[in-house]
Amino acid sequence: HRRQFWRGNCIAIGLAAGFLEPLESTSLYLIQEGISRFISLFPNGDIPDILRVEYNRYMQKKFEQVRDFIVLHYVATNRDDTPFWRYCRSMSVPDSLQHKMELFRETGRIFRYDDELFARPSWVAVMLGQGIMPKRCDPIVAALPARDVANSLQSMASAMKDAASRMPTHASFIASYCAATEG
Repeated sequence: HRRQFWRGNCIAIGLAAGFLEPLESTSLYLIQEGISRFISLFPNGDIPDILRVEYNRYMQKKFEQVRDFIVLHYVATNRDDTPFWRYCRSMSVPDSLQHKMELFRETGRIFRYDDELFARPSWVAVMLGQGIMPKRCDPIVAALPARDVANSLQSMASAMKDAASRMPTHASFIASYCAATEG
């Protein structure tokens, strides 16, 4: 991505700003963030340099946050069956992602900054799914009575089971909503 998204009287948005793998519709998010941030800073007449600096700082941070989430999918993989996956396992990890991974390993917690796109459950799902296991649980959970935690987990499991039981099978969903038409 660019180092300066707003330079002179031009603002780079979308693919002009940079490209990150389109995982989870991040391109649309970055386009919307670029437009929204520009509108929020939109000058009335004179354009002080500090507005450009702030826009560039903000968009740089947004690209880095999305980059970290995407890189996590690759760097933490156990695959090594092709040169691509071997490269991913050995590539350098941005300091910000390394810090987030270490915090999770040590504390079982995800810390979010500056209105990150991806919520805690998304980070936890990828970390756990890629085999990054915390050494301890979140201290907030540890402070709760075990019975309350068990009841809460049981309630969630029941709600998921109930919702799943009301869903159509894959075959019936396809037949109802995606069936090929004659012709």
